[in-house]
Order: sequence, then C-alpha cells, then structure tokens
Amino acid sequence: MVLVTACLVNEVPPGGMRNFSLLDHTVLVANVDGRFYAMDGVCSHGFASLAQGTLDGFIVTCPRHAARYDLRTGKVVAQPVPTGRAVDLRAYRVEVSDGCVNVDM
Repeated sequence: MVLVTACLVNEVPPGGMRNFSLLDHTVLVANVDGRFYAMDGVCSHGFASLAQGTLDGFIVTCPRHAARYDLRTGKVVAQPVPTGRAVDLRAYRVEVSDGCVNVDM
C-alpha cells in the first residue's frame, strides 16, 4: 500500500464529498464532522459518480438509482430501486497530515 495525496483539507468542507482520480481509480473523499473517509467513487450498480449523490451521516446515496453505501466500510446498506443489485465498494484508510488528505491505495 502507498499513501497518495488526494486533496487539501479545505477542498472538502464538513458535510461535503468529492471524487478524485488516484492511481487510475476514482476515489470519493468525504468529510464527516471534520473526519475524512474514502471509498470507491463510482456506484457498483449504475456506474454513476457518487460525488453527485447525497451524504447523510456516513451514508452515501447514489444519484442514479438510490443505492446506499456506508462510507466507513464501502458496504451496501440499501439496494438500488426499483430493481438491481449493487455490490460492496472498497473503503480506503485515510491519514491527514500537513493539511493534506492522504489515501492508502
């Protein structure tokens, strides 16, 4: 594993989330009450950008078919509607240092 700088801390405000391209992967970085989390940034069901969805606590909802994922684990917590099957996404360890958000890839 290698730490890759995704962004500066001030680029993702509390309650916000944003996708970044890291080592050819789209990674979603989210800020929940000043703590940063990262997981795959594309929905496994509809292939939509999760950064365009919504964040409610630790739950990210896909904008396309409302699949829901736990930001801390990448696990699916609600399947897409009306039909379909989402699979778990990868969650990444995050370290913050010197004003940078670093993702363990």
